[in-house]
Amino acid sequence: MGGGKKNKVNGTGKVLAKSKLKMKKGNLGKSRTSSNASRYVTRNEALNKLQLKLSDFRRLCILKGIHPREPKKKVKGQGKTYYHAKDIAFLLHEPLMKTFRELRAHERKIKKAKAKKHFNQVDRLREHKPMYTLDHLVKERYPTFLDALRDLDDCLTLVHLFALLPAAKRHGIPQDIVAKSRELSLEFQSYVTRKRALRKVFISVKGIYYEAEIRGEPVVWLVSHNMQQTLPEDVDYRVMLTFLEFYISMTTFVNHQLYHEDNLRYPPVLDVALEDAATGAVAIVHELKKKIENATLVAQARENAAKAKADDDVNDDGEKPKKRKKTLAEKLKEIAQFEDGEDEDDIAEREAAERERERENEQLRMEENIEMMTTGDEADAQMATTITDEERNANLSDRELLILDRKRRANLFNGLTFLIKRECPREAMVFIVKSFGGEVCWEGEGSPIDVDEEKDKITHVIMDRPLPNDQKPAAEISREFVVPQWVCDCANYRILIPTEKYFPGKKPPPHLSPFVDPEEEGYYPEYLLELMKLQHDFGVPGRKKLPSSASGTDKKKPKKTEEEEEEETHRKELEKEIKGVPYSKSLENEKIDDDSDDSDSDSDSYPGEEGESEDSDPDESSSDEDDDDETGEKRVKSKLTPEMAMREKDKIVRERVQKGGEEAELDHLRSALLPRKKRELYKAMQIGLAKKEKRAEELRKRAAELKQMARDKGGNKRVKTTKGAGAAGGAKKKQKKK
Repeated sequence: MGGGKKNKVNGTGKVLAKSKLKMKKGNLGKSRTSSNASRYVTRNEALNKLQLKLSDFRRLCILKGIHPREPKKKVKGQGKTYYHAKDIAFLLHEPLMKTFRELRAHERKIKKAKAKKHFNQVDRLREHKPMYTLDHLVKERYPTFLDALRDLDDCLTLVHLFALLPAAKRHGIPQDIVAKSRELSLEFQSYVTRKRALRKVFISVKGIYYEAEIRGEPVVWLVSHNMQQTLPEDVDYRVMLTFLEFYISMTTFVNHQLYHEDNLRYPPVLDVALEDAATGAVAIVHELKKKIENATLVAQARENAAKAKADDDVNDDGEKPKKRKKTLAEKLKEIAQFEDGEDEDDIAEREAAERERERENEQLRMEENIEMMTTGDEADAQMATTITDEERNANLSDRELLILDRKRRANLFNGLTFLIKRECPREAMVFIVKSFGGEVCWEGEGSPIDVDEEKDKITHVIMDRPLPNDQKPAAEISREFVVPQWVCDCANYRILIPTEKYFPGKKPPPHLSPFVDPEEEGYYPEYLLELMKLQHDFGVPGRKKLPSSASGTDKKKPKKTEEEEEEETHRKELEKEIKGVPYSKSLENEKIDDDSDDSDSDSDSYPGEEGESEDSDPDESSSDEDDDDETGEKRVKSKLTPEMAMREKDKIVRERVQKGGEEAELDHLRSALLPRKKRELYKAMQIGLAKKEKRAEELRKRAAELKQMARDKGGNKRVKTTKGAGAAGGAKKKQKKK
């Protein structure tokens, strides 16, 4: 009894065969070694598992936000596309797969009916096409509203792009998609204009970059220039339309939420006449929910009044109808708040009072929203990055400074009216000016202000062509003439910049991008320093601190204390003793300059360091020369230098340390005690800083060269627009050369 091995049994007590045990062990070992293979699947395997076509699979992955993966070891081939197995399992439970199969079957039915020439059946099938929505995907991918706002950049850019594209049947771009994109873009721009949420504007070759602040989150998007668009042939528009399909649902969700929070009707009313006049966000007419409810009450009251009047005409009794009419009139007066038979002057006064009341309410609402937006730790952290030390020393708190900054932005163009000429981008100018509190008008239909009757209200004229003789017209001498760049620069730097440099026909100053941080780049353009000085003079809250080169402060180092001077002299004396310089000689030749000692300490040479020492014997040097003469061979200096053995990055680090002075040398010595990984990271940081400084130096040299070229050419000249003027100028130059 007893000494043999025990047989392994299964759950029912049956003895397992050895072949099955070996197979189990083999599977166990295989699962451990091939874990990478079981974690990823190829695209063909995913198509077989999901039973979908390649086009439907791509579409589903775009809508669900699933992307291909790059495993470390591609077990099933290098030229294949891999997906995570969990992502494919995630797609198995998607309800859209059923809809895609129904759509594929629906297409086959239409094709079959066309082949049989059953055109009535084709029309009926097209009317009953399977439909689906993507609302559940928006909720699934963005659980909170702030998550949707953080991922709104690409969404708005693509929606604004298709809003300007033409509907092309050849590329599969339908008309309803273009119209829906245009509608959503106007709704978002109108909300930004109403809330005065625009922060930055930059005009580039690609288009116009905007940045708005919504619920404390910066949202950046690109709007292409409103010109005739050419559709390239090498672009897959089906993929872009699939992205757009999801982005339209997402933008609709975001716009609805924003309008609902502001107690506005969604979708808003679109004024067709203003839209035809290319006014952009002004074409959206906002209506409050309370106004809509009041309008329905008034309509119901009018219907009741009409019914009561019809009943009174049928009734023979004369006293009761009079009383009914009187009570109905009182009710109409209470609900609709108007009296029958008002004069035109009374109606105009009432409308003007309502408009004024609406502006006051909007201003109060905006201030409340600003206060609501400044709550929370995130907002406090964001405010801390935009407040200088000078403002912190003031009595204002961070929240009060942020409120002042936002009020300044919202009322930057308050009281100014801009006349937009036909050559300027009207939609962009209207969006920017209205977002910063200004009024706009133009010549033609749809203008909110009559240019001829109310011309005294116009304070600025935006135009992009030179004036005749570079002078203002006599009738418009009180107005300021500027180019569109002036509006953008004022909006970016929150001040009304003087208009002399932006006069039409002159070469304007450089259009600086507000999305570039000069402190990180290490280079401050000359015009940026001028604008920062203007901000400092106007006391703009939240402005950046002026660099030392522009603030006018002295570059001299602070005076050293007596203890520091004693330590420095002691250190220098020790260095001289190490080099073999006697104390008596050092007293005779001691000339210490406190300002230049730090930078020249490495290059200072003392007696005896190079060449002949004062204490050295001249006979020694002559004896060395005699030895050379006896042998008949002169010593040849080696051409090898320590720099040849150094790597390129080590040379860059050494040059940077030499420029940095004593503190940089100490930091470099401390880095030698670090582990190798951190030491290499320190070198990489130094190389990055050196590249940035080199780039800044190149920009400074380029700016100086351009400035010198402008001086040689005679400064700022008027831009020539006609060929005749250019030919005349060329003839004059030729005459001067002769």
